[in-house]
Amino acid sequence: MAENKKAPKDFMKKKMYDVTITLDPQDLPEDQRKKKIKNVGLIGEFLFYRSNLKDHTDEVGMVEQDQMFPPASYEEGMSSIAGRYYKEMSWNRSKGVYEITLRLPAGVYAYGFVINGELVEAKMENPLAMENLMTKDGAFHSLKEETPWILDPKNMPYAPTKDGCQLKSELYVGSPEEVSQLPARDPKVKGTLTYISYDDILGEVRTMGVYLPAGYDRNGEYPLILASHGGAGNEVDWFSQGGLANIMDNLIAGKQTEPAIVVTMNNSVYDWDFAMIDQNVIQCILPLLRQLFAVTEDPMRMAYCGLSLGSMTAMYTYMHHPERFQYFGCFSAGYAGGEGFTLENPRLKDVTLMIGCAEEDISYNERDIGTPPTIRALKAKGLPYIPYFVPGSHDWFCWPEMFRHFAQEILWK
Repeated sequence: MAENKKAPKDFMKKKMYDVTITLDPQDLPEDQRKKKIKNVGLIGEFLFYRSNLKDHTDEVGMVEQDQMFPPASYEEGMSSIAGRYYKEMSWNRSKGVYEITLRLPAGVYAYGFVINGELVEAKMENPLAMENLMTKDGAFHSLKEETPWILDPKNMPYAPTKDGCQLKSELYVGSPEEVSQLPARDPKVKGTLTYISYDDILGEVRTMGVYLPAGYDRNGEYPLILASHGGAGNEVDWFSQGGLANIMDNLIAGKQTEPAIVVTMNNSVYDWDFAMIDQNVIQCILPLLRQLFAVTEDPMRMAYCGLSLGSMTAMYTYMHHPERFQYFGCFSAGYAGGEGFTLENPRLKDVTLMIGCAEEDISYNERDIGTPPTIRALKAKGLPYIPYFVPGSHDWFCWPEMFRHFAQEILWK
């Protein structure tokens, strides 16, 4: 097992900010404006917990479901975690808007609004179910009737492709010096993000996201990182919810990683047929990238990473193509066994694998697809790996940090 010799970034201590969120009823969709508004509630991922993580090499495997806290109960050292917070907004008559102010640590938070929501007591047999909402007093409730989130009309999610829908508005709090997935301050260090169409393995027109670093030179030769989303995701997830382009901008500007081309694809359209996803990359994506962009052909300068089902995709690629990629990042899933998954390839001892998850992660379990059994399978075969465990759960609070570590501390070493 390779040691993680560099200390992890300290993202447990963060500056606090008073954040005011508003909603002007005149900005609502027409069908919502016609309704008589009785109340407006803010709903979002504004929950926190006290991490028990001792270091970044734990492999025991346990989801403890620690107590979660609302923003008003936040204390220094707490970490963000997936879960929904609800609070009714106040009507500001002079401004003609609904508003609310939360005190939050630096970070990125998904949120939306609920119109005329009515809370009832949560089903206590599973208070942490995603349909349940924590209120200011720390109690759990749920909506009496299922009510769709209203996106912030002044902060709509980024959805540039027909399949790349994003379902929540994103609130940025703080600075890129505190949280790497926040946009860089200097426009000169920002790379470009485009979405291009291509013909996939099934003969269908699909889309992939392509990040080119600032100062991109068509006559150069750049390392390549392929990044897969998770279940029900799409090619926009990493760049929208994950802030991947921002992470790369900030790391490159700080000379903490090399300028690289990063590509995302939509693997949900293949129903997670790992062999088909694999061949789509090999036969369709890589040849087109090398035709259009200054992408290296050197396997030592190529990486593949993914989260959740995308992590299993990365693991499949690791097992089948260690001759094509030198670096692999498996975030929040593994695969100790199963059809098409084998650790017998002798080349696996020569590549670099980072694997890990969050401490409250559903991947932190004893199923074959769990991270701990996969790590034990690697150890049994004597295969090198780099563990990296972080606070949080199976969520977008954990995965950007895992990618940051992968890009900054693992790649191109």
